Amino acid sequence: MKKFTAIALGAIMTVSAAGLLAGCGGLQAKGPQYEYTAIKSDKTYGFEKDNPVIDGNVKIDGKFDESFYNESRKWFKGHKVSNNEDGTLDVTTYFSKSGIVVAAKFRDSLPVVYSEHVATGNSSCFNCYFSVDSKSSPNYSVYEVECSAGNVFNFSLMTALGIRNIDTSGYDIYSAVVRHGSIAKGECYGFDAEYFMPWSLFGLETRPELVYLNPTMISAQFNEENMLESGAFRTWYNFGARQSPEISAWGAYNQGYAFDQDGFISNQITIQSEGGTVTEEWGYDWCLTGDTVNFNMKPDAGKELVSITANGRDVTGEVKRGVLSVRCSGDIEISATFAEKQAQ
Repeated sequence: MKKFTAIALGAIMTVSAAGLLAGCGGLQAKGPQYEYTAIKSDKTYGFEKDNPVIDGNVKIDGKFDESFYNESRKWFKGHKVSNNEDGTLDVTTYFSKSGIVVAAKFRDSLPVVYSEHVATGNSSCFNCYFSVDSKSSPNYSVYEVECSAGNVFNFSLMTALGIRNIDTSGYDIYSAVVRHGSIAKGECYGFDAEYFMPWSLFGLETRPELVYLNPTMISAQFNEENMLESGAFRTWYNFGARQSPEISAWGAYNQGYAFDQDGFISNQITIQSEGGTVTEEWGYDWCLTGDTVNFNMKPDAGKELVSITANGRDVTGEVKRGVLSVRCSGDIEISATFAEKQAQ
């Protein structure tokens, strides 16, 4: 079996003698313009015609236009807040009969860059720690899976002695990256990644009940010589470290976010407010069972909070300095009312 790597390119340019490449994701007013290229073995094909199709209905092209990518698909939506950096990473999964499709939307406040001359994880990269949960064929291994903005796919096993790269040339692994807009202006701030891994890669004959993903957003930057160096200029942002309780930041089995055949497994947060705003501290509309979720109160001018409920229970007295903390044991419904301040 040959490894098939599909690349959807907005544009490419060489910016240094070392062959440094930059991709970009600023959407243009008329929408992104794509050039499609597919590479299989040593031959190049037209992307639209020859890109891989999984189980007859899943096209690995980074475009997310299959029927299962609709509103019923459940996405993990992570918000990166790091110093002066901001960004988002949306991730979901699709369990096919033969393997798993992982899809990610990477958006950053830093320009997207990559190079063929540094390790995958030292370019702008979607990284995750990955494990499977299968009752029929238990597998307690933890893997590191990376897909860079340059569509370089890397698969490694986490061991007691460190991370060991795994040769995947004997497996049908497909990946696609779409970078939006023109990179000539250096205005690239995101990319879409989609890849397929067969269940056999994890020693499974049938699809598992769950997979665990601990997604990490890797942002890379140029140094003073306009070059990428190994790990010297990058930000590693792990969303699990912002959970309460914290999800393991380093590869513990079943400690990532859980995904099944419908995507991300979580509880829903809904908020209604009158006379002011209530926001979850990270801007999330989801929470995990066991989370401590903080809600911030912001009254409109001249108003103050007079009542707030969580799942119908009055929790007004639990608001401290404009913050309400709620333990997540299922879906959370918040309803708040702000009214004119009473004269003292």
